[in-house]
Amino acid sequence: MNLLDGFHKHHIIPRYKGGSDAPENLVLLHPIDHAIAHLVRFKIYGNPADGWAYNRIINGLKDELIPNRKGIPKPYMRKPKSEETKAKMSAAAKGKKKSPEAVEKVRKALTGRQATPQQLACLALGRERPKGYVSPLKGKHRETPWMFGREPANKGKPVSEETKSKLSAANKGRKQTPEQIAKRVAARLATLAARKEAANA
Repeated sequence: MNLLDGFHKHHIIPRYKGGSDAPENLVLLHPIDHAIAHLVRFKIYGNPADGWAYNRIINGLKDELIPNRKGIPKPYMRKPKSEETKAKMSAAAKGKKKSPEAVEKVRKALTGRQATPQQLACLALGRERPKGYVSPLKGKHRETPWMFGREPANKGKPVSEETKSKLSAANKGRKQTPEQIAKRVAARLATLAARKEAANA
């Protein structure tokens, strides 16, 4: 086995400062020494290229030779982007579908974050229905699982205005307990599952 196997070529004068790939500008370094060289250079000059190189080398090390492998958290990613760059990135990403793994990563990253007023306004726009929109479920009877094949006891019985007012007043301001919410969610999921099963039958 060659003793130099696994060593990295490091530019003494970095390419971003005009350094070349000439042999006299290259030195062989152990991967850890190579990472440290880029880290030191990043701390002195603050060039994102060194931060990127440091992270790339550290992430490439599979063993635990360095106790803290987090490194510099991608300093080049913190640079503010111009509106033109944002528009180009948006156009490039348009129409691309994310993998389930990517969706899960985004979900975890956003969990617990408070939405800004602008984000809430965008969500509200997405909920608006076009003029004349009619829900495909309108007028359809939606049964809960335990009511399949059974008639509701109050079916066909008119409800007086007085009863409606009493029901409305009784429910006003009431908050559901976590148990009630969980029960309602479970019932809804069971209804959807039963409906899907009936559709596939």
